[in-house]
Amino acid sequence: MTPTAKFRESDTHEPLNKVRMRVVDQFAQLVTKRVEALAPVAERSRFVALTEQALREAHALLDNALPATPGKLPVSRLKASDVISQGWVDLSPATLYRAADTGRFYCVTPKGRSIGKEFPVWQFVEPVPELIAPILSHLAKRPSTQIHAFWVTAVDELNELSPAEVLAGMPFETRTDLHQSQRAMLALPTDVRARKVETVATHPGSMADIVG
Repeated sequence: MTPTAKFRESDTHEPLNKVRMRVVDQFAQLVTKRVEALAPVAERSRFVALTEQALREAHALLDNALPATPGKLPVSRLKASDVISQGWVDLSPATLYRAADTGRFYCVTPKGRSIGKEFPVWQFVEPVPELIAPILSHLAKRPSTQIHAFWVTAVDELNELSPAEVLAGMPFETRTDLHQSQRAMLALPTDVRARKVETVATHPGSMADIVG
């Protein structure tokens, strides 16, 4: 599970880079079959070698498409254009804003500004995209700053982890260590963690420190 997993508009929740890898592999296989069937015998090995080289280069490009911090949630916030250009989602800017308006994601206005929206990147890390909407629905009437504070503030009921960390099943990159009880919380099944976060959203208790 890594922060490079991304959300796209489809019925699958498979990380987008894995989908792209599979498509590249399938395309390479098709090209190789066509080469073997149509190319002159003397040229086949050269064409197949070129195809394999192109496949390796495509894999390298996809592997390096996004920075990764395995097992950690990013704390950055990005403009819609940057969210898209960095590959966190496969949506248009208009669709991403609509997703925020309809409660599939959320965005915030930077402190000290009255316009301009930024998207906390943690919400695009798998498995969050498929889990966050029902919880956001409980927060819909709150100001955006309070919504973000809910997600990134440590909660006693969650062993002093933030709702974002529990929902994702991994700590924010700003955390330096975890207590055994916190590790146990993050290791719970996805549906159990989601229910715990939803309980906090509907019955908020005490809060501790902001960690995101």
